[in-house]
Amino acid sequence: MTLHKKPHIENRKEASVKKLALRLEALKAQGLDEKTIQKDGTVRQIKAAIRQAKQQMARIAEIEALDRKKAEAREEKRNAPKEARPKTKKAQQGDSHRKAKREKKQSMQGKDGGDA
Repeated sequence: MTLHKKPHIENRKEASVKKLALRLEALKAQGLDEKTIQKDGTVRQIKAAIRQAKQQMARIAEIEALDRKKAEAREEKRNAPKEARPKTKKAQQGDSHRKAKREKKQSMQGKDGGDA
């Protein structure tokens, strides 16, 4: 769900709410009871459209909150002094994995090479 659809979803929800109100008035004017009105196909369809719009708006709100959170984190990182960010190089961590593997391989070849 993209954020640029937000106004369209809001408009669709408002239109569905208006349609529902009109439909309920029309059915009540016909003298139908509440149970029959709730079972009406059109009423159920309009309510489904409203539910769908609410779910979409909730998802958009989650995305907006996440975007705000990420923006704040970016801003904090940007404003942090460079000394505060520790930088460690692999050479400082000790022998690299590649170097250890090479040494192991050479020691294994030395043993195998003497036997042949």
